[in-house]
Amino acid sequence: MKRRPPFDLATLGPILAERADADGRELIIRDISGDVHIWLTDETAAEHPAVVVPPDGAHRLRLDLASRFIRRLLGHPVGLLPPKLRLTDLQRRHYMHLLHAADLYEEGGEPRDVASHVLRSEQAALPAIEFKDTAARKRADRLIKEAVAMVSREYLKILRGG
Repeated sequence: MKRRPPFDLATLGPILAERADADGRELIIRDISGDVHIWLTDETAAEHPAVVVPPDGAHRLRLDLASRFIRRLLGHPVGLLPPKLRLTDLQRRHYMHLLHAADLYEEGGEPRDVASHVLRSEQAALPAIEFKDTAARKRADRLIKEAVAMVSREYLKILRGG
């Protein structure tokens, strides 16, 4: 059996953090799909790499990411992110609106501010009595509600591909 040379950490990407202790050496490397945690148990660990995938609700996505990592490790082209991690232009714009709405709301902004600054609605300039029944007000309310939920842990669904 032909013995593979150890993989070169420098080819995997920039090292964000590194820690060594009695159990080995841990590295965190930046990847387009997220940070990759590498644990080298001893001096020869780079000669016999293995991937550990926790059996949690995101195991299919983790398997896709592990496959990408192995392809990089072997020097093969990686290709696109797994389909569940790819955002459409519409999703990207929606998430940007949510984050902007969350920031405004956290700073004391109200639905009128969200309608004006995020949705860029002309209805935000209406007097209060007229604005309260507009589509822009209702959409701003929904955006604020979704933004608050996303910021308080709902974002994990996105990371799991849902």
